[in-house]
Amino acid sequence: MSNAAEPTYAIQLARPFWDLLKRHPRVPQGLLDWTAEAPDDMRVPVAAGQQFLEQMVELTGEPDLGLMAAQQTGPGAFHVVEYVSHSAPTWRDAIQVSFRYVHLMNQAADFRIEQAGDRVHLVMDSTVPLTRAGIDFQSASFFLSATRWFGPAPPDLEVWLTYDAPADATRHREVFGGARLRFGAPWNGFVQAASTLEMRNPNADPTLHRTLREHAERVLAELSPADGIVDDVRKLLLSLLDAGPVTAEAVAARLGLSRRSLSRRLARQQTSFSALRDDVRRQAAHHYLVRSDETIDDIAFLLGFSESSVFVRAFRRWFGEAPTMYRKRHHGS
Repeated sequence: MSNAAEPTYAIQLARPFWDLLKRHPRVPQGLLDWTAEAPDDMRVPVAAGQQFLEQMVELTGEPDLGLMAAQQTGPGAFHVVEYVSHSAPTWRDAIQVSFRYVHLMNQAADFRIEQAGDRVHLVMDSTVPLTRAGIDFQSASFFLSATRWFGPAPPDLEVWLTYDAPADATRHREVFGGARLRFGAPWNGFVQAASTLEMRNPNADPTLHRTLREHAERVLAELSPADGIVDDVRKLLLSLLDAGPVTAEAVAARLGLSRRSLSRRLARQQTSFSALRDDVRRQAAHHYLVRSDETIDDIAFLLGFSESSVFVRAFRRWFGEAPTMYRKRHHGS
């Protein structure tokens, strides 16, 4: 069994690799016989899983192993996470719930949606470094599952991958179709027009969606026991924001943790330092604009922004309008 402090993944993520490897001519017969007895509720440390993938890529000589395994997946491969997202009313809702419940499958996942003007970033980070095979499986599985339920990918979709361009990207194009591939990207995930988030889901089922969410919440609560780390980080952020930009390293040091340990504990609570800092700033911005007479420049300073223009951009992302207009509509309410 794994150490409880280590992020784990559900055994269902390994089964496509096992099915593929058992048929591969370079994999010795009997090497994976033990997998037939692996229980469905088994969980494996993510780091150990990535080490196994590295070994299997070397053994098989298949750099595209992650893409090949993703192609083995079919409807329902990701259990409640898949069904709860694909019964949601819109693409935005589907992404939000799949990102919320992804820890049921992989506790190291740090997924988030970021708005960037008229584009939206679906960032798929990991608190445990992923091998290329791990990155490929994660991205390709998400893409194939989404297109299976929602229909063809938007024509302007970009697939971002952090590793360098391979010598042969034939299988990438086979999996991702006409999507633009960006290798050497700053993070793994997808970029698409923000307008696509409002796309209606042809498979939406409100009753099923509500039932599945209730089930997913119960399982998530069992998997991620209560941890006061989120409240601790929020309190520290509130006390440190007006001292300038607050880093994860600074907060971790105040808590007596390493940066990596902080990330792991927050990931187990389905959040991240950047998400908490963003949320604390958003709530504080509302408070200052509605309940105080502080200037926009002063509020930007109090929230730890280097410039008021950066604060204004963040505020537009949070509330969809400039802070001056927001204050005019809400001040004193």
